[in-house]
Amino acid sequence: MQFENRNVLVTGAADGVGRAIARAFALQGARVVVADIQDASETIRLIEADGGHAEQVHCDVASEPSVKEAVAQASNLLDGRVDVLVNNAGMNGHYHLVGDMPLDGWEQTLRINLTGTMLVTREVLPLIPEGSAGTIVNVASNVAKRGLPFRADYVASKWAMLGLTQTLALELADQGVRVNAVCPGPVEGSRIEDVMKRHADVEGIGVQEMRRKWEAEAPLKRFVLPEEIADVVTFLAGPGSSAMTGQAINVTGGLVMH
Repeated sequence: MQFENRNVLVTGAADGVGRAIARAFALQGARVVVADIQDASETIRLIEADGGHAEQVHCDVASEPSVKEAVAQASNLLDGRVDVLVNNAGMNGHYHLVGDMPLDGWEQTLRINLTGTMLVTREVLPLIPEGSAGTIVNVASNVAKRGLPFRADYVASKWAMLGLTQTLALELADQGVRVNAVCPGPVEGSRIEDVMKRHADVEGIGVQEMRRKWEAEAPLKRFVLPEEIADVVTFLAGPGSSAMTGQAINVTGGLVMH
């Protein structure tokens, strides 16, 4: 119960990786608020079934007014204190070669994935007590460290997230706040199914062939489970990583090793 009496805010926790992260913190004693533009009632139900406590605030991370309102509501629910912020909300991006990239699609992806992370962090910072061993964990991607055709908007947003992570780590170190990122490989779930279908359509192959191709690229020959991402996020937010800040930890089955 390493997060007992700790307050945690997780964005994008209505399903998938975000849900696994929220449940992992709650299982370890945290009081959790999930911030999502989607209905997160199933996440709340699962946490309560586990014996934990969680509440939701509605949040569109691409909207500054929505972020301000959501963080204000979270502050009320958490008695004005956030010990851990997990920036997980994001979108898959669009599927175009750079030469065909529509500007509105490019800007939408960066607005949600990158600007959204900045906005939520900016609003939460005053709620993290100075010297409290507060932590921020940003959920990036394995493509934050490598290129990927047809995904320039998504890739650029995740590379930039690592730059934001390192900058925040430098800016907040004197306050005792650590900032790290996790870089997942393909994660089992509905989101990767959609990603594979889009890539398969672009490459003119079947979805199962796409899956076999991606699985073969990783030394462990499989996709990552949401719970495996959650385990690393809770580690980065806990005392076991107390000497770590500004890091980007791969959870990719060996797909990326740098």
